[in-house]
Amino acid sequence: MRGLATWQLSLAAPGASPYCAAMDRTLFLVLVGVISPFLASFFSVLIHRIPRKQGWVAGRSRCPACGHALGLPELLPILGWLAYGGRCRYCRAPVAFRYLLLELLVTGLLLFAAWRDGPSALFARDALFIALVTVLSFIDLDTMELPHRFTLAGVASGLAFAAFGVGPHWPRALIGAGLGYLLPLLLSLTYKRVRGQAGMGGGDFVLLAMIGAHVGPGGAVLAFLVGVLAGSVIGLVMIARARKGESIGRLAVPFGPFLALGGLVAVFWGPPLIQAYP
Repeated sequence: MRGLATWQLSLAAPGASPYCAAMDRTLFLVLVGVISPFLASFFSVLIHRIPRKQGWVAGRSRCPACGHALGLPELLPILGWLAYGGRCRYCRAPVAFRYLLLELLVTGLLLFAAWRDGPSALFARDALFIALVTVLSFIDLDTMELPHRFTLAGVASGLAFAAFGVGPHWPRALIGAGLGYLLPLLLSLTYKRVRGQAGMGGGDFVLLAMIGAHVGPGGAVLAFLVGVLAGSVIGLVMIARARKGESIGRLAVPFGPFLALGGLVAVFWGPPLIQAYP
């Protein structure tokens, strides 16, 4: 990946003092911090509605227990959940902690990207990547499926950013996408040969292709290794905690979130980690 400084687009006017530039960067961080929770709240809507083939915008959000349409106080990200103690304002049914977790996670990731990248084209790429892997990971956790229209859109966006000089050089982005598709495919074929069943679905192949398009071939390998390691650790923990005599096949865990974790590691720390490898 090219040097981050290449893509810094300072909001300060030419010749502005370092103090003004610092203020502009601070203002950018504040702006991202304010907007991020609302984006995360919208991601929750996408995660709920996309698998159900519901409209993204039409229709108000409702309490799943009593069906009451949520008002502005309940819809305020983070604060709404905390203000009502994680319960519906009307029926007092518990509201899943995952909504608060998602809002905190997305806000933290976007703030970190904003701090690292500054107001730049690189931040735009990283923000879109964060949005894609977050929505796809939670959908995969819920449904064990990764919608191809979003993973393929992610591949296209990674290649498009590379074509405009953001991220790896375009040929490396293309190679990264191809390698990203092949790595989980080979693992799945090997697993099927040994165990007699597929270890992962085609959505995982395209997801890692999407990651490779954003971070290049080295980043794709890093993301894959991190995903396999994290998935193996969680799998071993689940096996250890399984009830005696319970079939391991019932403990299937989607691989997408682990690949997404690897993708985030590759996006934020890929170059130094790859360069540190002898």
